Amino acid sequence: MKHVLLLVSLLTLLASPACTDTARKVSESSLRNATARGATEEMRGLGYTIRKGMRCRTLSADTMAVVRVRCVGRTTRNEPVRVDGVASNAGSAHPTQEFVITVGGREVVRTSCLGQGCRDHGR
Repeated sequence: MKHVLLLVSLLTLLASPACTDTARKVSESSLRNATARGATEEMRGLGYTIRKGMRCRTLSADTMAVVRVRCVGRTTRNEPVRVDGVASNAGSAHPTQEFVITVGGREVVRTSCLGQGCRDHGR
């Protein structure tokens, strides 16, 4: 749950009009890190081990209403892993999120929540 709460908090901060460029860059970095950690936990729960962590980037957005993150990595079996995350209504108190994880081009997860905290709260 802590990853989800972190994502929601970061999205709210990113959408704030008073947010400075420096704060936005720090928040985007935190969002990328939270997505990478959550996806790694999610994959572990499915029996995949991510080698050397995930590398993430925020995709350009002209508006903070929609925030997109993409992470890539490899499993210990050398299969490519990709995580695409999107948060809609990012400026609201309750943004909606969707994450899609593919392994070797095959979708293995489509969810609104990533990581152990989601299982703890019944997803």
